[in-house]
Amino acid sequence: MKTKPSFRAITVFLLLALLFVGFNAQAQKEKLQTAFIFQLTRLIEWCPEGKQGNFVIGILGDAPALMAELSALNGRKVVAQTIEVRTFASTGDITNCNVLVIPSNKSGDLGAANAKVGSNCTLIISDKSGAASQGAGVSFVFLNDESKIQYEISRGYMGKHSLNVNEQLYKLAKNVY
Repeated sequence: MKTKPSFRAITVFLLLALLFVGFNAQAQKEKLQTAFIFQLTRLIEWCPEGKQGNFVIGILGDAPALMAELSALNGRKVVAQTIEVRTFASTGDITNCNVLVIPSNKSGDLGAANAKVGSNCTLIISDKSGAASQGAGVSFVFLNDESKIQYEISRGYMGKHSLNVNEQLYKLAKNVY
């Protein structure tokens, strides 16, 4: 039986989303991304195989500032799973993970990452605007010289990867593909 995120969790996410819209992201880009990713992990119903073992968040390539922020999530919980953050040097190194973050400097690898992930229960997140229309599940959109953050989401991607997304996430998105 699938469980839906609680009203409280949705409210917290909505408040964070509103905060993201007006928060100065110039020096806080990676902190915002990390907070957003953590909230997403809690507001998506993962397929049965995505609920086994540790909850793995992978980062493709070298992104030291983002890795430092995401590493703060190590040991936290997504429902009953313990978060484990990993780095994958290349798309060939990608192993099973719940979330795969593709930094903008690796955005050219989105197609290869999708091929590697296949139809597994993995959410690909990119910080390149428009990536949700090109194969990512979620893409961050930074506005005004990175002083504001929004997101785009792909309904088709979520269905293909058996990720049950709360309708509020679609309603708050800048674009839905």
